[in-house]
Amino acid sequence: MEMIRLGCLFCDRDDCDGVNEIPASWFSVDRVQDFAASMRDAGVDEEVTFWQTHLGVCPECQESELWPTEKSLVVE
Repeated sequence: MEMIRLGCLFCDRDDCDGVNEIPASWFSVDRVQDFAASMRDAGVDEEVTFWQTHLGVCPECQESELWPTEKSLVVE
């Protein structure tokens, strides 16, 4: 199996760069490029290449970006 370079859509964490499987706690993970493409320098062949092979939403950003727990300002 190819190494996974997993990054978050909302933050810049890189602790899942080089994992063998996608952690179950991540949400909506999609493959964005293959491993070889992720290793190229940005701008090669006039294409912007990012380091990630997969992008999703990490557990911390799920709470803060997708399902915030702020109290409603609506008065009932």
